Amino acid sequence: MALKDGARRAKSPGSGKVGRPPKSSGAGRPKLSADTPDADETIREAALALFSERGFAAVTTKDIAVATGLNSALIYYYFGSKEDLFRNAVTLAIERAFDRFRIVREASEKPGDIIHGWLRTHVLEFDTIAKFVKISIDYSKTAKRSARLDQAINRFYDEERQVLCDSLTAGIKSGEFRQVDVNSTATFISTYLDGVCVRSMMQKKFDAKSAIKELQTFLDFHLSPA
Repeated sequence: MALKDGARRAKSPGSGKVGRPPKSSGAGRPKLSADTPDADETIREAALALFSERGFAAVTTKDIAVATGLNSALIYYYFGSKEDLFRNAVTLAIERAFDRFRIVREASEKPGDIIHGWLRTHVLEFDTIAKFVKISIDYSKTAKRSARLDQAINRFYDEERQVLCDSLTAGIKSGEFRQVDVNSTATFISTYLDGVCVRSMMQKKFDAKSAIKELQTFLDFHLSPA
């Protein structure tokens, strides 16, 4: 994905959808409910919630139909299989996170502000990102892995790493940051953020948002050229 000045261009909502057929009228198409003008979006939202709550193996298409109030035929119309639906649920979480990141970082192109923007995105979209981490962990334990699903999950970490590495490199070059190992620092930030999500699943009283803000304070000190 192309970046400009150390940050990626996040996709606009809906631009990364996978497996969605065009909404043209045709024979055999299940009728939409008048109360559900965006059935595909409703389905993806429900799938993300259910997969994060119950896990990939436990959720069925029927479960999603019940959660949305839509019939199973409509779900199969938009998403041909549970694998496609899972991939679209992952894509929804990624889109939402990077759309928020784009908005947060619009005010500044400074490398430090871009990194702060990514941390702030984890605060503002914590529930969505935590769901992504949870379903990724659950999926990793399935006996039968799919290259397409692996690719969908890896997309988040690939894009995150590019934001961090490009920002760190630009900050060192401009003198905003001291000389640090870019790859190691990017890995540390990404791993810390995942750890916050996992800890929040284990301990309900854990203050995840404060932990993310503490990381920001640590990075300000760690990266300071002084």
